[in-house]
Amino acid sequence: MSTQAEQVTELIELVESVPAKSLEATVADRPGGLDAALTLIFDLLVSEFNPEKAKGQKGVFQFDIASAEGQKLHYVHVEGGACRTDKGLHESPDITIGIKFPDMLAMGVGKLPGAKAFLTGKLKLRGSPLMGTKLGEWFDHPEV
Repeated sequence: MSTQAEQVTELIELVESVPAKSLEATVADRPGGLDAALTLIFDLLVSEFNPEKAKGQKGVFQFDIASAEGQKLHYVHVEGGACRTDKGLHESPDITIGIKFPDMLAMGVGKLPGAKAFLTGKLKLRGSPLMGTKLGEWFDHPEV
């Protein structure tokens, strides 16, 4: 098992075993804290990108993640059959996804489907609603 896979497995175990209200504090106490967990989640998302499904399309997904440490910003940029991620605010996102840290973690490890997060109010969208569906279409994210 790779280091990334081991780290993802650890996050899955935390999501499954730690109550949501305590999850952020538990992750914050781990090496690298919230930022390391988010970097892992976004790197995992990029690794699940399927260029065939996004052929000829492009988009920028801005994530605005609320945490006790303040706002955490990451974006995912898809263009030309490639996908990349970075921290910070993208100058022209197609959609902005607002979510709390524990919900982002659960969604990132496949324990909270994006559609369910949206329908239950855990995920807020600003921008093109159509782009919101592309995360599910362009990425092969297995439900765990």
